[in-house]
Amino acid sequence: MPLDSTTGPALSGSYQTRTFYWHYAWVIVSIIAVMQMVGASVRMAFGVFIDPLTATYGWGQGTVTFAYALASIVTALVSPLAGTFGDRLGARRAMMVGSVLFIIGMGLTGTITKPWQLYLYFGVLLGVAQAIFLVPLIPAAMIWFRRHLGLGIGVLMAAWGVGPALAAPIMGLLIEQTGWKGTFWITGAASGVIMAILIAFFRDRPSDMGLLPYGARPGDPLPTRKSIDKSKAQLFARYIRETKAYWNLSSIHFLGCAGHAIIIVYIIPIAVHAGVSLVAAASLLTVMSAVSVSTRLLVPILSERAGTKTTMTIAYILQGVTVIPLYWTHDLWQFYVFAVVFGIGYGGESGAFPILNRKYYGQAPVGVAHGFQMLGAGLGMAVGGWIGGVIFDALKSYDVAIAISIAASLAGAVSIVLLEPTHKMLIPDWEADADADAQQQPNAAPRAAPSSETAD
Repeated sequence: MPLDSTTGPALSGSYQTRTFYWHYAWVIVSIIAVMQMVGASVRMAFGVFIDPLTATYGWGQGTVTFAYALASIVTALVSPLAGTFGDRLGARRAMMVGSVLFIIGMGLTGTITKPWQLYLYFGVLLGVAQAIFLVPLIPAAMIWFRRHLGLGIGVLMAAWGVGPALAAPIMGLLIEQTGWKGTFWITGAASGVIMAILIAFFRDRPSDMGLLPYGARPGDPLPTRKSIDKSKAQLFARYIRETKAYWNLSSIHFLGCAGHAIIIVYIIPIAVHAGVSLVAAASLLTVMSAVSVSTRLLVPILSERAGTKTTMTIAYILQGVTVIPLYWTHDLWQFYVFAVVFGIGYGGESGAFPILNRKYYGQAPVGVAHGFQMLGAGLGMAVGGWIGGVIFDALKSYDVAIAISIAASLAGAVSIVLLEPTHKMLIPDWEADADADAQQQPNAAPRAAPSSETAD
């Protein structure tokens, strides 16, 4: 559908009051969903590789899982830069660069014989790749939606559950058939083909195809065909740091990810330690991830239509309290019950963050905010993913790590309650402020809008 720059958007065929209708935005959502499934699944299923690597080289669990922690730290540190890269140069270019690094990192990881090689190839190369081609994708999806963003984000969040659900048992079987080295090579090659096809169909914004965003209505501002002015993006990046939410959301992401990283990384070795076979233990991650699909889909929708903070708080509480039964879980059927109940809260933990970004910052370029939140998430995944192995090496038990998981999730719930209300944007009219600052006071940043202490 063409845009008319003189008379405004051609809305006669696009004015939609329905929640769902056909639009290329759903192609974009599908591409991003599959990219995230392919790119993140290997790391999310890392627990499958712990016992094979320790058996092959005699390394301790702390030695092996430090690679996972390092990858998370590198992703975290690169995430703010990756968000800025996406804002300024486009998500498509970021996907290309990240995909190349991902394929190289997967191939080289299959050649390791020393811990430092595991850290360099899996920790550094794959860590950078994760940030570069994953972080810009959520803000890119947001650009395609004027309304009903919760539905689009819900589909993306659901894909995060589908990826590990499929990857864990497949990799478990590949390890049994081809060994862990062959698993990295086969997965890297197949992923490269899939990524190349997806990138060919991806577009950064609706105007690149002469379209309006999903849910556009008469009277909405006319989208531009070009990326947002780089100087304005830089100014907004400075403005956004003036808001408390910018810092608090990153710390909340840290707590939530630390809480579930302990479980998703160590549920497989915990079950194996209890006498469960590797393939059966890998299926626990499948069950957990499959159950999480429902809440990953529902939480963004509920966050957009109901109370965002309330929805997030409930998800964090569920993620924390459902870990408690793990202390008396020993039989396979008990592990399956745990995987089901934990998957509910785990699935809802991260789905509301894009909705909060939209409510707090509107249509502004939020790649820098999302990148900083992913910094917190990556550090949380690093701490949670590593600490369990270190504790096990020292105590031969996961009990302390389980307690840390519970405490982190519940602390995140408390932090969410303390966030600013979401009924109005924190930096209203930011573009007008940017224009004024650029002309009069280029070094000044506008104050964040005062917010009342009303309920979410």
